[in-house]
Amino acid sequence: MSATRRVLERVLNSIWYGRNALSLLLIPLSWPVQWVVARRRARAPAKHSTPEGVSVWVIGGLTAGGTGKTPVLIALGQWLIERGYRVGVVSRGYGGAGHREPHWVEDQDAARVVGDEPLLVKQRLGVPVVVCSDRQRAVSDLIARTHIDLVLSDDGMQHYAMPRDAEIVVLDAERGFGNERLLPAGPLREPVDRLRSVDWILERNSADADRRFAYAPVSALHMATGRVQPWRECVDEWLGQNVAAATGLGQPRQFFDMLRGSGLSIREHAVSDHGELPQKQLDTLAEAVVLVTAKDAVKLADPVDPRVWVVEIDVDLPPSLLNHLTGLLPAQAPTD
Repeated sequence: MSATRRVLERVLNSIWYGRNALSLLLIPLSWPVQWVVARRRARAPAKHSTPEGVSVWVIGGLTAGGTGKTPVLIALGQWLIERGYRVGVVSRGYGGAGHREPHWVEDQDAARVVGDEPLLVKQRLGVPVVVCSDRQRAVSDLIARTHIDLVLSDDGMQHYAMPRDAEIVVLDAERGFGNERLLPAGPLREPVDRLRSVDWILERNSADADRRFAYAPVSALHMATGRVQPWRECVDEWLGQNVAAATGLGQPRQFFDMLRGSGLSIREHAVSDHGELPQKQLDTLAEAVVLVTAKDAVKLADPVDPRVWVVEIDVDLPPSLLNHLTGLLPAQAPTD
């Protein structure tokens, strides 16, 4: 199945981001998508109709595929927690079991049950994380069962039934909107003019300082021992060695380019988006060091291959965005 998904992803990327005539043939299939989107948007509750005392911020996308929404959400969550706010997170739990009832994520949950991204968020932020196919129900359950000030929705821009106070769209500056057509003829979940109604647009590696966010490797975690080593020391140690980079990211080249930008020579190994890296695949890699992302690490089976290191990153968000969001926060952080 993973190999089939990889082939399908390559075909779709060719259609969406290249000059492929197949996109024209798929346009009629985009018309129902356009109709459904317009109908749902017309029924969406107005912004700022969230329950009193709670704000909901959506970190979402306009295009299909990975653009960095989850790392941005984690960075925003850390920023809020540092300021004393009580944060909760809701997610669909893509790649998990598809929960129709709200499921509260625990650290020991399996990624195949709750999804890799919700599990990563739970482990990184240590806040309540609820997965449900109905995000509105997830938000309601989160508010009813715990005391929180802000709910961050990992994706959910198009889940119009969910009330929200702010929308942050995350894009990839290099890929942009592709051929600017709706699914399945193009990568868009909604028309480009949807951007007029959002609060902020973030672009990975953008040239615009007010939109730009980027990844910076800061350390590496040796999975088998739990040892953390500063990134610069890792690079100095691995220069000239055989290093493999393996990932199930939606856009693996971002990970590979970041590693090469640090000066490493790597051999690439990519599986499908949200795909696992089973030990039998790692066994095919001859390199003495295997680098993975944190999103991949939550799906690795025990015992962990002793060659595996997790590249830990920081996400630099534009100060202008944080200044804007500060104006949306309560005037004084809770003290209890």
